[in-house]
Amino acid sequence: MNKSLEALKKYFNFDEFRPAQEEIILAILSGENVLAVLPTGAGKSICYQLPSLISDGFSIVVSPLIALMKDQVDALNKNEQIGAFINSTMSFREAEIVLQKIAYGSIKLLYVAPERLENMLFAERIKNLKPSFLFIDEAHCISEWGHNFRPGYAKIKDFIKFTGIKKISAFTATATPEVEKDIIKQLELKDVKIFVRGFERENLNLNVVLTQHKIEKCMELIREYKTPAIIYTSSRKSAEEITEHLVMNRINCGCYHAGMRAEIRKKIHEDFLEDKLSIIAATNAFGMGIDKKDIRLIIHYNIPGTIENYYQEIGRAGRDGKEANIYLLYNETDIDIQKFFIENSHPDKELIQNVYAGICDYSRIAEGTLPNKELPVNLQYLTAYAKREISKGLLHASLKALERGGYLREVSEFENLTSLQFVADKEKLKNFIKKTNNISISEAVLFLIREHGSLIFRQPVNISLAHIAASLKMENEELQSALTTIDNLGLAEFKIPSGGENVKLLQHRVNASRLNLDYKRINENYLNQQNKLDKMADYVYTHECRFKYILNYFGEETENYRCGRCDKCLIDEKLSDSTTDYIKEIILRTLNDTGGMLTDNAILMIVKGHSKIRKYNLLPTFGGCANYDINDLKHILSEMISEKLLKKDKSGGKIIMIDEKGFVILKMIEPEKEFKKEEIDYEKNLELYNLLTDVRKKAAVRFGQSVDIICPNPTLIKIAEVKPKTKGALFNIEGINHRMFNKIGDEILEVIKEFGDGEKLFSGEETKREEEKSLPPFLSETLDLLKKKYSLKDIASLRNLTEAVISMQIETILEYYPATDITYLFENNTHQQILDEIKKGFKDLKELKGRVPKEVTFPLIRIAVAKIKVSSPPRV
Repeated sequence: MNKSLEALKKYFNFDEFRPAQEEIILAILSGENVLAVLPTGAGKSICYQLPSLISDGFSIVVSPLIALMKDQVDALNKNEQIGAFINSTMSFREAEIVLQKIAYGSIKLLYVAPERLENMLFAERIKNLKPSFLFIDEAHCISEWGHNFRPGYAKIKDFIKFTGIKKISAFTATATPEVEKDIIKQLELKDVKIFVRGFERENLNLNVVLTQHKIEKCMELIREYKTPAIIYTSSRKSAEEITEHLVMNRINCGCYHAGMRAEIRKKIHEDFLEDKLSIIAATNAFGMGIDKKDIRLIIHYNIPGTIENYYQEIGRAGRDGKEANIYLLYNETDIDIQKFFIENSHPDKELIQNVYAGICDYSRIAEGTLPNKELPVNLQYLTAYAKREISKGLLHASLKALERGGYLREVSEFENLTSLQFVADKEKLKNFIKKTNNISISEAVLFLIREHGSLIFRQPVNISLAHIAASLKMENEELQSALTTIDNLGLAEFKIPSGGENVKLLQHRVNASRLNLDYKRINENYLNQQNKLDKMADYVYTHECRFKYILNYFGEETENYRCGRCDKCLIDEKLSDSTTDYIKEIILRTLNDTGGMLTDNAILMIVKGHSKIRKYNLLPTFGGCANYDINDLKHILSEMISEKLLKKDKSGGKIIMIDEKGFVILKMIEPEKEFKKEEIDYEKNLELYNLLTDVRKKAAVRFGQSVDIICPNPTLIKIAEVKPKTKGALFNIEGINHRMFNKIGDEILEVIKEFGDGEKLFSGEETKREEEKSLPPFLSETLDLLKKKYSLKDIASLRNLTEAVISMQIETILEYYPATDITYLFENNTHQQILDEIKKGFKDLKELKGRVPKEVTFPLIRIAVAKIKVSSPPRV
């Protein structure tokens, strides 16, 4: 038995490795840098724990959550104490005891949060202890393109450079190829060996339920599938409300979110692990790294923001290999919640300007000056300065934008070192040492002179308090006090870092409005998160196997894959290809007939026949998909964007337009009609629309109202389309009123004036075929299909109606347009047979049915009779 297998049995009581584990462990032990992407439940913790346990020295594991550290350390220490953690809940003395145990060789694995690595004293101690490996868990947190970016992770590379650790491995359960590349780039890893294990989980049954009655559905699922269970929500309030409701119904449930006190969260976490609580209703603050193998049910009360988050959370179920059920409960407002989170986690132009100006003002830096000193970043001051809440993530993104623009750079904790210079001459210092009774001061001064010689009298030198204190067998606090005293006496200049975040200006301060930044790059991350949310929404409406959708998202090839367990595999309700093509045609024609720019909701309202806007009610396609399920229509709309028949605008995806391939399809549908691809004009309208959304957003902040109350989206689109230049012209637009004008009217007119006159893209007049102008809209599609020579069966299928209803529609159509050809609907001379019987005087449908061949249906007879009626000359 090899050394790895022996350790696996000894420490973890397993007889064999899971797939990929041994290969990863051997690569780490051979000294290679590793990036491992392993699904939740695949045993990734063993991949870094085992190399640490069988190697000399100790290793550091960077982990994002205190609960995760505790679980893993407790599991390691069941037989002997070989693991430890240092976190924010511990005192200095408790942390010092852990570091001493590492020095004595009794601790093999040290777990720390990424923020701990920024502590200079801690970094110095670790450097002296010389760790064998650095392992970074949940490594996707380092990537701005990831789903859970955490600024503390971005500074790990500074710690690596300072300590000189060479053997580094990163682990994550959720990373797209894009995020994998970013992890390697951010950690500056060389010659990385990448391991990616399949994302399929064979024991998870994935389901999506569209419902407005979520709490009732939760109770139903809990009764059906039993517990342990986790219910994930988007907000703390929802977690509390669900818990309250379940407890009232005598269901054993606890609540968990980041707003609760640490000791309460710890108690809830432990109670769940020990089966004292059977259900947890929680935000995504709960569960990362949770070591509970028998979770049978996971319910998402709201849609997560990304597939990565969703996959990570569902991966907490069924780790024992037994069957587990996953349910996502969805309604339309879920998307709005996630959009709100995205809006509030990405800096806009105004915030970046305020961060820059606030940092400069806090340190009293005048415009046109370039200070030599470092400037502190005071988050509390910046929040007050910007008059809005600024999270650490928002601050980090703003500083990164300013750094890329060349205006400042963040100062690493590892270059902001403790320094000292003696400013008194050697003789004066010698006399002071002779007279002082403070042994700590005299020992520290003599040590510094021995270490640095005359250099420390000529210039500041960087010093390590931890090194000096250890050499003199002195406490850190005692040493710091001694050096502060000689600074106060004017004998030395002693500088110790503030411990906060600092920046250094790279250019003379400019007025914030003159900052020349790449706002397109700044917007990329925002659009990336919007795109991830779109992919999550597509998952809800997909017609394919749900696990296939997830596997494709993570880059796995799955051409003929079906999990056989999800709701889509078990109940295949996929629309036929001909029906799908019909719906796509309706959507394309709707967009083209309205000028080419609509929101997704407006398109759906028109084709379902629900729109209350009069001009849309007159469209030939109005109500063309009235008999199809709204979720099917949403899926097809999403599919058309993926197929590049349609495209979203570049500013955030609220407006949908026809793409190049869409125009090709339109030309095939109606070759006699001319279609104009006025994409330049689309872009012009969108550019103005985006400027107007900025005006609306600022007004919403100013008045403390939602953007829709300030000005609804359809109204804003129309303003961008019409480009009114006067107050009167603005009031002519439907939806504009005095209340709205008083808030943003003047600003809108000013923006349009600055934007330029431009040509009005769409006239707003609906062009219709002359012969169809009086036909009710719901019949237009049936007439169109008749003209294209579709069979009665196909027309009924495409319209999602019975053949009997279609025959009655054709009866009405013939009253409008008697010349409409219907003869092709009949086969084998059956039309003539019906006519012959009618000429004999039989006109009742039942009588006729008994006199014609059995294959001739009532609908066909009705159509033949209707044609005779409109074709016969009126009696005089």
